[in-house]
Amino acid sequence: MNYNITTANERDLDFVLSLNQRSIPAVSHLNLLKLKYFLEISSYFKIFSFENKPVGFLIALLPGQDYSSENYQWVDSNFNSFLYIDRIIFDVNHRRKGFGVCFYNHLLKTFHKKIENIACEVNIKPYNNDSIEFHKKYGFTVAGEQDTESGKKRVAYMIYKII
Repeated sequence: MNYNITTANERDLDFVLSLNQRSIPAVSHLNLLKLKYFLEISSYFKIFSFENKPVGFLIALLPGQDYSSENYQWVDSNFNSFLYIDRIIFDVNHRRKGFGVCFYNHLLKTFHKKIENIACEVNIKPYNNDSIEFHKKYGFTVAGEQDTESGKKRVAYMIYKII
């Protein structure tokens, strides 16, 4: 498989923003200002390229960051040692090709022996079946649920125990 994973920089933000906005409601809205902030606070902000073309990205944060996301805050208040996946998105034409597994394997290798858990949230209202099945298959389990966005969404918090 001809892929590459590189650290995101400002030149990548138009791609990231466009892909994110095409993926709503599975993910929340972003803007360039927030993406620039992610470049500062994220511990893992990577671009996944296939055949030298960007097709996906992943943003993740360690504990204690100044990030107002209610999902991040839930994880931060329930776990001490974690990497929180804020979002992982692939272009619709590059899904179900094993790229998500490659990304998560790279993430695990990067943080091996540095954290105990990888955490994420997945929408259960509206129901995001593809993401739920992917995470369960990879080995994530549900650690809790919460209504978000004033009840517009409900998420399941999923944890992958490294140790």
